Amino acid sequence: MKKWLAAFLLVVVTAALAACGGGDDKKDSQTTLEKVKEEKTLVVGTNAGYYPFEMFDKNGKMIGYDMDVAQAIADKMGAKLEVKQLGFETLIPSLNAGKVDLVLAGMTITDERKKTVEFADSYYTTGQAVMVGKDSTAKEIKDIDKKGNKVAVQIGTTGAIVAAKEIKNATVQEFEDFPTAAMAAQQGKVAAVVYDEPAIQIYELQNKGKVVKLDGLLAADDLGIAVKKGDTETVDFINKYLKEFKGSKEEKELQKKWFNNADWMNNVDEE
Repeated sequence: MKKWLAAFLLVVVTAALAACGGGDDKKDSQTTLEKVKEEKTLVVGTNAGYYPFEMFDKNGKMIGYDMDVAQAIADKMGAKLEVKQLGFETLIPSLNAGKVDLVLAGMTITDERKKTVEFADSYYTTGQAVMVGKDSTAKEIKDIDKKGNKVAVQIGTTGAIVAAKEIKNATVQEFEDFPTAAMAAQQGKVAAVVYDEPAIQIYELQNKGKVVKLDGLLAADDLGIAVKKGDTETVDFINKYLKEFKGSKEEKELQKKWFNNADWMNNVDEE
């Protein structure tokens, strides 16, 4: 009797575990697009401090060019937008762990990143610029690459990758975020900072007479929206939207709003 009961319980438990496992398999097999449409929420991972793409306003809301693009994608999916602030280096791991649905954080499309995520088509093309403090004697990018100099970058960014490759003599120093790295250059604690051109242009506009953007670029970059590896359905959906967006009135209005106008700076939380 005990043997029969034990066998019966084993079957019941096994069946229950199989049922649970089946549910997880279904969830794991869902594309991001399917998940978002089912849950009616699009969770986007980003990293504030990259002006004018993502930053907090004085009410604690994430705003910026990327956030407007994210909202448009959420609208296309019929979902509300939820934004998660994460460290830049944790964005891709969070995406692969299912903690966010997409990454929209001024992230450059690189072959190395393509090994772990899918990228939709580029939604913005920029480049790696160099900024120095007002007292710097550097006139060209090559002037900062000297022994004894320190060049600031934000950890995990394309600027950090490019600087490590292109800077031969100066020491590359990593910072947690761009504002801290930029302030180090402004205060003369480092010879220069390497970062995306739009953010450096905005920082220079914010700090007139305190910093100078040097002419030229270290490298050109295409920014992309990251999706979980293998999720081509969601990539195709986003690419369809981007095909409509690029060159449209909507894109021109957003670029005018964030790149040709500095009014939004008055609403940014700079603490």
